[in-house]
Amino acid sequence: MANSEAMEAIKSLVENGAFKFKADVMYPMQTADATRIANQLLMNTGNLGARVNLDNGYGIIFKNDSAKANLPYIGEVRISRSYLNSSDAGMSFNSRIENPNLENGKQYLLKFSVNDKTENYQIIMRFFNNGTTDVSISSSHRTAVKYRGKIVPLEDDSL
Repeated sequence: MANSEAMEAIKSLVENGAFKFKADVMYPMQTADATRIANQLLMNTGNLGARVNLDNGYGIIFKNDSAKANLPYIGEVRISRSYLNSSDAGMSFNSRIENPNLENGKQYLLKFSVNDKTENYQIIMRFFNNGTTDVSISSSHRTAVKYRGKIVPLEDDSL
């Protein structure tokens, strides 16, 4: 498939509004001190504080005008919420997408906001013609993080 055909297929999938982002890698954007600590914690796992390979089951489901995310998080917390509950420590939300903006310039981008119960997220998705997608998430409570993976059609609600 030619690059332009591949990008048209991606655009069609995104504009349809029903797709999944399946995360393969997480890139925490943290200070050097936090990266050193994470490197120690991740020793002998094949991961580093600045790059963590992810298992299956992490990503974002897009359906109509909503997004449901289940993403791990390693980084610095600026404003605490119930992070002592390990099931609530990742980037998790199930909310309507606000202010969606598709940009079709040198890159194909989807920018949007999600307001969860206690946290606000600004999300930028960059789509590449080989199917790779980068998702950058800025939070009102934590340092930013980036994920890399693929988008696929939504066939069911599982990641």
